Amino acid sequence: MKLEKLKHTARHDELAAKCKQLGEQLAKTIADQLALARNDEPEFGTAVDSVESLRVAELIGQPPAPTPPSKRDRLAAMANEIRALRAAVGLLNNQIAVERHRAQSAYRSGIAPTYRGKLRAVVDAMRNVHAATLDLHGLATAVEDQGISIESLGFFSPSLLGNPTDPYSSMARFFREAVEMDIIAKMPPELDYR
Repeated sequence: MKLEKLKHTARHDELAAKCKQLGEQLAKTIADQLALARNDEPEFGTAVDSVESLRVAELIGQPPAPTPPSKRDRLAAMANEIRALRAAVGLLNNQIAVERHRAQSAYRSGIAPTYRGKLRAVVDAMRNVHAATLDLHGLATAVEDQGISIESLGFFSPSLLGNPTDPYSSMARFFREAVEMDIIAKMPPELDYR
């Protein structure tokens, strides 16, 4: 069966692209943080003497070199960035789920008449199967009531369907669900236990 594919909104696609981008950034930041944490390079000592660095910079005519942040400060900044990225990805995933739900809901609304039509065809076919099973059961009962074993005829009982007069059979449950879904108006009387 050929069906139209589910189409997401432009907003969904935009959110998914942004989420992917942030996910890649998150993975890179985590990898950088691990690499820095494993790095055994010596930590910069205490801050460069600011008076001396200012004087040297003044003498050579350049701005003073900034003191690089410590390894601990860089790791803390990366941890903050990772937390923010995870929160952003989580928020985007929630928004994507909402957009996906909207698209699926619209799709279900569009496909519902076709689905109900096909379900109705199955219910109608099962009514015919039930009527044939009921007729077969009636014949077997009439023969057995005369003291003649129906087994000698190679009797076949569709046990999958259950007894056609049992209100708890699988066929009865099937028809009960069809009534609950408003596919049919009422149960076959021989299966209704109400």
